[in-house]
Amino acid sequence: MIPPARVLVRKVSDLSAAVAEALDFLEYDFAGKRVWVKPNLLSPHRPEDSVTTDPELVRSIVRELKRRRAAAVWVADNPAGTHARRLADYLVPTGVVEASEGCFLDVAEHSIILPVKSRFLQQLPVAAVMREIDVILNLPVFKTHALTVLTGAVKNLFGVIPGLQKAHLHTLVGNAEEFAELLVDIYQAIPKPVLNVMDALRGMDGQNGPSGGRVLKLGRVLASRNAVAMDSVMAMMAGLKPDRVPTNRVAAERGLGPAKTDGIDVVGDFEQIPGFRLPSARLAGSLTGIAGATFYRFIQRRPACDSGLCTRCRRCADNCPVQAIEMNPFPAIARGKCINCYCCVEICPERALGVPSAIRSLLRSLSGH
Repeated sequence: MIPPARVLVRKVSDLSAAVAEALDFLEYDFAGKRVWVKPNLLSPHRPEDSVTTDPELVRSIVRELKRRRAAAVWVADNPAGTHARRLADYLVPTGVVEASEGCFLDVAEHSIILPVKSRFLQQLPVAAVMREIDVILNLPVFKTHALTVLTGAVKNLFGVIPGLQKAHLHTLVGNAEEFAELLVDIYQAIPKPVLNVMDALRGMDGQNGPSGGRVLKLGRVLASRNAVAMDSVMAMMAGLKPDRVPTNRVAAERGLGPAKTDGIDVVGDFEQIPGFRLPSARLAGSLTGIAGATFYRFIQRRPACDSGLCTRCRRCADNCPVQAIEMNPFPAIARGKCINCYCCVEICPERALGVPSAIRSLLRSLSGH
């Protein structure tokens, strides 16, 4: 019998103590190891926006790894899109560059190719630092996601892919289920151990996660050696059955971790979050198999722009993987080109782009907008 995967949920009163406990819980000897600390640095938002990993968690992680005599510590991520400035300058608003205490590394420019078992591609570009490290310490944020319902440890590893390559990968899949399958393909292709500490100091719920939802004060950290188990506990805390999250379901089917409660040993301060708001992505996904492709085209939830917030910075248009956005004068999304990857929503600095509910999207489609 396979023993249950263990997940720690700890209410934080002393962050340094909580981080030390989390790393102890992982039962990994970091002494002499080269560690890639992989936060979520989606875009240059402020810490209080809960879009990116809390800088104080990163600071505590870096200090604790050094205390445990890690040979090298590199804090690095591949944000979406193109960046005219140095990556460290681009990400200053997140606070993570400063909190890395000299350990921040720009990994966006150089990549290597890994083999991958996937029906979507045969080779996978990843940051070249992958060949230098011994272990990845994965620091996802507790958030909803308009495409994958929740975004956690498995989804955060999409960031091992250089930014422009991530945009290309979005074009290879046709829907949320296929994207979840691709994410699990990437997770399986990573050749180094992955350990996980989730930032749930703050979180985000609602329709427009992972960058425009409602910020929540959760005051917790999670830790697990198994990314799928961690994501399943996150789902349970959000009031959702773990196998309703596509990445959990695909990963569990491959034997990579549990997506049912009886396969998980939860330690510590687990509580379901009252009033947690989930996105409605599941509605469109469930109707797809019932109504067929013709009807699905009407209920697909294409991004919509709030012209009152939009500054016409062009970041959405410049970074759309299928060039589906034109400025006219505000972002106009071509119905026939949009693949509903929501990259434009994630990258918008003003949160001017959002994802409408499935019903509102249906009404927009019927009206021709």
